Amino acid sequence: MNRREFLKLCLGAPPALLFNSFFELHAYAEATGGKQISRHTKKPLKGIPSLCQLCPARCGIIGFLEGDQLVKIGGNPKHPNNLGKLCSRGLAGVNMAYDPDRLSSPMMRRGERGKGHWERISWERAYSEMVSRLKTIYQGGTKGDFVFHSEHEPYGIPRLFLDAFGKAMILHDDQLHFSNRNLAQWLTWGEERGVPDVANSHYILNFGSNFYETHEDYTGLIGRVIEGRLTKKAKLVTFDVRLSYTAGNSNEWFPITPGTDGMVALAMANVIIQDNLYDKNFIQRWFNIPFSQLVQYLSNYTPEAAEKVSGISAADIERIAKEFAISMPAIAISGPGVSGHFNGVYNERCIFLLNAILGNIDIRGGYCLPRTYRLSRGDTTALDLDKAPLNPQKFISLVKRRKLTPKIYFINESNPAYSNPESGLTSEVLKDEKLIPYLVVADSYMTETAMLADMVLPVASYLERGGIDSSPSLDLIPFVALQQPILRPYAKSVPIDDICIELSQRIGSGIRRSFRFNSTEEYIKKVISSIPKLEKVGGWPYLKEHGVWFDKDEKPRMRGYESRGFKTPSGKIEIYSERLRKKGFQPLPIYEPIPGHGDLKGKFVLVTYEPNVMGPKTANFKWLAEIKHHNFIWINRDVAKILHIEEGDRVKITAKTGTFVREVRFTFGIHPRVVAIERNLGHWGYGHIAQAKRIKSKDPNTYLVWWEKEGNGVSPNQVIPGESDPIGGGEAWNDTIVTISKI
Repeated sequence: MNRREFLKLCLGAPPALLFNSFFELHAYAEATGGKQISRHTKKPLKGIPSLCQLCPARCGIIGFLEGDQLVKIGGNPKHPNNLGKLCSRGLAGVNMAYDPDRLSSPMMRRGERGKGHWERISWERAYSEMVSRLKTIYQGGTKGDFVFHSEHEPYGIPRLFLDAFGKAMILHDDQLHFSNRNLAQWLTWGEERGVPDVANSHYILNFGSNFYETHEDYTGLIGRVIEGRLTKKAKLVTFDVRLSYTAGNSNEWFPITPGTDGMVALAMANVIIQDNLYDKNFIQRWFNIPFSQLVQYLSNYTPEAAEKVSGISAADIERIAKEFAISMPAIAISGPGVSGHFNGVYNERCIFLLNAILGNIDIRGGYCLPRTYRLSRGDTTALDLDKAPLNPQKFISLVKRRKLTPKIYFINESNPAYSNPESGLTSEVLKDEKLIPYLVVADSYMTETAMLADMVLPVASYLERGGIDSSPSLDLIPFVALQQPILRPYAKSVPIDDICIELSQRIGSGIRRSFRFNSTEEYIKKVISSIPKLEKVGGWPYLKEHGVWFDKDEKPRMRGYESRGFKTPSGKIEIYSERLRKKGFQPLPIYEPIPGHGDLKGKFVLVTYEPNVMGPKTANFKWLAEIKHHNFIWINRDVAKILHIEEGDRVKITAKTGTFVREVRFTFGIHPRVVAIERNLGHWGYGHIAQAKRIKSKDPNTYLVWWEKEGNGVSPNQVIPGESDPIGGGEAWNDTIVTISKI
């Protein structure tokens, strides 16, 4: 059909037809094995399966080559999580392959930090510089002298290197975003996260998650949400301060007062108990407190009390609670809108209680235990409530106060000078050579953080390096997925794995003994050899061809806890946490008001959110920047009238940590006490596209930046204070109190 007919179909077709077409396209992709044909030669393109690394979902991809040129990235239909589907970020990864703004050689600072004077150096000199400093720490330093900071928690070869080094402090950005959720769930049932089996749910109760736009399981999860709503007629109810993409696609949306989700969840749990809709057998067998104690405790959380706090009517709270309880199997999901608060850990425990009192734990359609293969030792840092939570922002604060004195700060593919809350403080500390004596940044771009470094190392992108993964399976059958190089490393860039192997060889025999391999490929083969079923079907050659393996004869084994219990001290779900009590915190799931939110008196709560096309690592992707390059302050339309603000007016947003100016957009889809803005925009480094600037290159698209005069938006991170949940250590992203004044 022609374009006009296609648009008429899309605009006029009912949603069910579009969803069916969506799954039919997947079926076609799976049947053809994801093969593609060159539009120029009409010959098949060479497809190399690998993994996307642009967000935590790690979707299976296929890179399609015409000759030795990457011309397209598609989803791998054999990957059991994303099932061949891919988001806009994954598709736009092509932009990174030949980006002229990418770093091409190691460089050393000349002159004052941050002034932009650089000297190109060889890798030999770069290694010599690092090894001379690391050897001193390895032989006689103390823990904290060497700080390693990455976007996600390091695993595989980098983790082996850090464990062997033994004196490294490890930081990662997930500590800012997921620590509250992870600790809350670990305290409650011994897992840092679960898998929502939404495809088989009859009712999805969503608190603060925006999975239609972004999620750590993004493409795979939303596909299953759509499947569940089609095949199971699942109802989706969302509590969120704004009308997100997910809220807009829900059956019902409730604009909840920020940070009060826990109160609503407890009131719902009370309704379920009072109406005798709970799972008595599950509670008696698997809760670590007497049922009578739970009943008495929850009796204080009435729908009427929750209404006063949350703004959600008592009648709606009661109705939704009953619907949720009688629509088994059902599931309650949480997201950053819940955990990104000063009371994030408590909120998470309250919502988990909703799943637990109905026995919706590790059943089809419920909240399930994660199924993975443990691929190597030392993959993760064990949670420990006895140690003070430390995230990248708190680290910077402690360095500023000279409570920590690192000698080498090594940052791998993270950008704290931009992405940390109170980002101006981070930049200030990184500039100070007395506070950070030596700063090394390994990245693909000259990020805002790299601009402040003493040495910058060009690392190979996810398209150019190898790895292995076993993320939690959304279909509850564990799998192993291979990341393999689709392209040769850009210019003189080197994979971070190779950097770690080289450093291990040069620093000393003690570290080298942990590396019984000489390359990433050897390491992956060694990991594969520990999985007999994978070896039986072909091992390494099988993974290279298919990109992923799972046991096709295996069926999900539900209620796995029945044979071994939960990974908690009691072996049960710890509704009452003795560990929290010993540390001086509330042991039961509790609603705790956020300091300063009681009476705002003309002030607002600033909420940030991630747009579906622009992630933390895609700022210089031209295809995405063309779609999303500007952000606005969203404000309730009725509130704007009271403040005499017109649509498009420029306003100053003022917090205790700073100010920024932005245009206003009106909406009825936001809580009247909230203003919201998209993040991941407003770069002053990273690259030309990220800054809305043209650049002449071999790719003519880099000069077609038609939005140059519009600018590239603003980053709200500069005004978000570095304040975190005192239990989990995760950033309170959604608690910033601001004032609005018209320019």
